[in-house]
Amino acid sequence: MDYMDEFQFFSPYMESGEYVLWQGKPGKGNFFSSINWAIVVFSLFWLCFSLCWEAAAVASGAPVFFAFFGLPFIIIGVLMLYNGLFRHAGRRGKSLYLITNRRILVKNGNNLSIYRAEDLSTMKIRLHKNGNGTIIFSENVYTRRGRSYSVYLMLENLPDVAQAQSAISRMENSQIAEKM
Repeated sequence: MDYMDEFQFFSPYMESGEYVLWQGKPGKGNFFSSINWAIVVFSLFWLCFSLCWEAAAVASGAPVFFAFFGLPFIIIGVLMLYNGLFRHAGRRGKSLYLITNRRILVKNGNNLSIYRAEDLSTMKIRLHKNGNGTIIFSENVYTRRGRSYSVYLMLENLPDVAQAQSAISRMENSQIAEKM
């Protein structure tokens, strides 16, 4: 599949008068965020504890129930480790980003997310050692009960992060001009 053919996916979702300012996809490479490392460390701890439990249950001659009790925890540890190491990278390989004069469209596998310019929070850019960058839009949302959760959009590991940031700025400026 040609690079331009990949972005034909977005054409049915374009609105009248909307045009493309920038398109791209995450760069290649082993890219882990701090949350990935936290997940890997926690999953290794979980898995080691589960394996020690299982070994102790089998070695002690405890009833068979205790040996089987540890198996789901081992499976959970393996799945968490897999998700922390590989799933994120595989999902990033299937991502496409499109910035238009009105919206940001993000395709992750079979999922499409659409963000309007007026709904975006403050932009944060995280630069990586390899020269790529990640654009992050995040805000904490508080509920009536005082709970908070973070809503965010990330354009990850972009080789041309400056061009994407410039397109987002032009998108926001065109929205201001249209309102006037």
